[in-house]
Amino acid sequence: MKSNIRELFIRGERARKQLLSPVLSSNGLTPGQGQAGILNTLLKEDRLNQKELSSRCHMDTTTMSRNIDNLEKMGLLKREMNPESRRSVIICLTEKGREKASAIHEMFNQFESILRKDISEEDMEIFRRILTKICENLEENIPQENQL
Repeated sequence: MKSNIRELFIRGERARKQLLSPVLSSNGLTPGQGQAGILNTLLKEDRLNQKELSSRCHMDTTTMSRNIDNLEKMGLLKREMNPESRRSVIICLTEKGREKASAIHEMFNQFESILRKDISEEDMEIFRRILTKICENLEENIPQENQL
């Protein structure tokens, strides 16, 4: 019997959690909170303000603020005043955060390899286009008050 798309998304998300949660937990991160994504984003593009970081991580500002507080308490990132705007704060990795982010980045690379196993680049490109369209279809239907 053919699985429907919703069931496939649920199945994929469950497998993703089962693969990544132990690695995140062993690195002191809370699975499902977006902390790994924040560290990975800052590793690629350090020194972002909270609004930029929220946008790149597809996270609302309240959740981002809570994550920044927690990651700062863990000594993984710090806030600095933005020299270009006294009203803005820049978020950046500490040395400890950079080390943790590098481990997370490697975990994401391994996860990506698992995802791509036995799938041609051509099929991955087709999948990427279809999944992008699915995301656009979903995002077009999010009520204004629920948009990030």
